[in-house]
Amino acid sequence: MALPLLDPLCDFARATVRRAEFRAATLVATACLIVAATGFLATAGFVVLMPVIGLPATALVFAAIFAVLALAVYLFGRAATARQASRARAAQGQAATDISLVGSLARSARPLLPLVAFLAAVGLARRL
Repeated sequence: MALPLLDPLCDFARATVRRAEFRAATLVATACLIVAATGFLATAGFVVLMPVIGLPATALVFAAIFAVLALAVYLFGRAATARQASRARAAQGQAATDISLVGSLARSARPLLPLVAFLAAVGLARRL
């Protein structure tokens, strides 16, 4: 028996999972199409350049192009990873600050706990 109060939370979780599934499927399809397009483009360029400059020069040109592309992707990945690590460090610092603040508040509120318990008991006694 599920609690009716949890139904919106379950609906939200289902919608989030469906959205993630759809995004993953579209990303995989896009990656496959990009690989196919790159293959066709490379083949067409190879076929066009081979009679003009010869097989060895064409192979060197395409090797250089793909090496530059690989280097660009590598550098982009490093920059993105550095930004993500910086955000993670900032979030970790914020969490540490929040934890120390809660700890100090808990230590300073500890002497007030008997007073809070007394006031809660008085409030409950008046309701009964």
